[in-house]
Amino acid sequence: MTRHTNSKHAELFTVQVKSIEALTPHMRRITVTGPGAAAFLMTPGVEHPAAWVKVFLPTGEGRAYTLRRIDRQQAEIDLDFVLHGHGNATGPLSSWAEQARIGDEIGIAGPRSGEWALPEDARWVILAGDATALPAMQAIAATLPNGIDVRAYVEIPSAADRQPIEAPSGVLVNWIEEGASPGLSLQHAVLNLSLPLGPGYVWIAGESTSVRALRLHLKKEHAIDRRRLSAMGYWKAGSADHRE
Repeated sequence: MTRHTNSKHAELFTVQVKSIEALTPHMRRITVTGPGAAAFLMTPGVEHPAAWVKVFLPTGEGRAYTLRRIDRQQAEIDLDFVLHGHGNATGPLSSWAEQARIGDEIGIAGPRSGEWALPEDARWVILAGDATALPAMQAIAATLPNGIDVRAYVEIPSAADRQPIEAPSGVLVNWIEEGASPGLSLQHAVLNLSLPLGPGYVWIAGESTSVRALRLHLKKEHAIDRRRLSAMGYWKAGSADHRE
């Protein structure tokens, strides 16, 4: 996940790159560690599904990313970066992720909530987003209770960018390849879906214009209230400094 936010009042922790892994053609995982990571992992909220941190370069430029995985014993944090030239990945953090080396230092501040709040009576969950939201969807799915019906709609650059999304009871994943306009294919897929019966919960994130359209549609056509819907614009096509 990438998103701009104001974190000037948050404590900044310095962490070091421990390992780098190419997950797909457009996604790179960078694992950070060190005393700063160990201290950060003692901060309340780091285990909340879809929690995110602001990541800062030594130059001071920063963006926000989902905590994909944390390991307190090893003092490790996994951060997944969408690579340069795709979606909102045109900024300095994406460029850094493409060129990062073992031992590089960055700063992290946070964590902040990913606005995941599953109602106790939910029988089903729908997760929807683009590549920037995929790490959060993976983190959320892993924490879901057994027996819940989980469906995911994910817009990705190509079939090669598919990644596992795992939940205790499994996930029905609908992979959607991008069209000419970011978020439009995802928008069409979600606009046409039929919601499962009974109480549930919908979590959506990605390109801001599409997320806004889906939020309005779900509220109007399916009468989903705020308690059962979280929708966040992580980025906006054509904007280098989007703020939701």
